[in-house]
Amino acid sequence: MREGRIFASLLAAGALSLGLAGTASALVDDNASLAQPATELVMPFDNSFNRASYLIVSNPYASSPAVAAVTTHWTFWGADCQELANFSICLTTNDTVVVDPTNMTAIGADNKPSGPTINLSGQRGIVTVTAYQTDTDCNPWDETGRRLAQGALVGTFTIADLTYGYSIGNDALGLFSANNQVQLPSGDVRRYVLETLNPTTEPGIEAGSLVISSWLVIDKNGLAVPSDEGEEFWLTHHDNLEIATSLPDISVGCVEFNSIASAGKQPIIPTYVTINSSGILSMWPKDASDGFLFALVGQAVGPYGFSSRAKVQR
Repeated sequence: MREGRIFASLLAAGALSLGLAGTASALVDDNASLAQPATELVMPFDNSFNRASYLIVSNPYASSPAVAAVTTHWTFWGADCQELANFSICLTTNDTVVVDPTNMTAIGADNKPSGPTINLSGQRGIVTVTAYQTDTDCNPWDETGRRLAQGALVGTFTIADLTYGYSIGNDALGLFSANNQVQLPSGDVRRYVLETLNPTTEPGIEAGSLVISSWLVIDKNGLAVPSDEGEEFWLTHHDNLEIATSLPDISVGCVEFNSIASAGKQPIIPTYVTINSSGILSMWPKDASDGFLFALVGQAVGPYGFSSRAKVQR
């Protein structure tokens, strides 16, 4: 019933289009996946002006020793690394929850809301969702020993632009765990690659394009969180004729929201550079520091929404 009401209201607003795109290829790594249930999920949300977000998380089969359930801890991070909200949701085996960042609350073992309602209207950033083993009452993670649940969660998000009537969507980044600590993808990454479509495609560059990025690190509690120190990247665009165009460097810290090429909206492609082709955007990290880039591109293509998640080259 929760899911039906949420999607009915979104459809009534004209926000969903045929372009709720995903990605078919998984990030090949022992510690992260787009295809297998994981311990911690990372997704963006955007409820800034005339945008709406919905987050879907499921527990396909994970259980705790005492009960066929896990408790999930949701933490919403703002663009400045400020913690905007955190709460717990109990997910029994094969359970699914759909979360609206403007109307959310903790959910207990009986599937009933508990505690205050949280409204993040006007906010945007990323959310991390972590699975913990729980007890028969499905108490929150901090009351049950903080034991991470391996292979528990899958997730998906959608971000709708209510002004232009399109949406983008993709799978959550899933991170695995070992020794009760979340693991970032291992090994040095030479570059991160994002697919892009022609930035001048109708309805045009002012209609809305989105590059969302966050530099993830492991904190003292063994969880992946956005870093306030960040990482610097060299940027290059290769068009569909393999012609390379050097772009200004970019710094990625907590959570960055850029446009592809819109003037006055922190564009990846500045106004003095002309790119009118699809291609790939390469982000080359300047340092070999510990961390991992979560990034995606979303673009409007006529009435459709296009989304591409970053892949890695080692």
